[in-house]
Amino acid sequence: MNYYNLSDLICRIKVAYRCHLMSIKVLKNKLSIKFLYLIYKIGLIRGFYILNKENTILVYLKYKNKRPCIYDISVVSKPSKRIY
Repeated sequence: MNYYNLSDLICRIKVAYRCHLMSIKVLKNKLSIKFLYLIYKIGLIRGFYILNKENTILVYLKYKNKRPCIYDISVVSKPSKRIY
């Protein structure tokens, strides 16, 4: 399983919140879908939509009072040591 896709997803979310974007596109894979579903259920994003033709996922970001719902998110794991 390739965990670089999850790291890429987290980095794209972090940059999108800094730029105050309303939505972003990320690569589609099973781990990303599960992670997005989890943060959707918690209430940190508005939702996501799977685009089958482009093999991507459209993620809708959530803001409250013009502030992002996710203040800081980072990847703790590295290729030599996995931390979940």
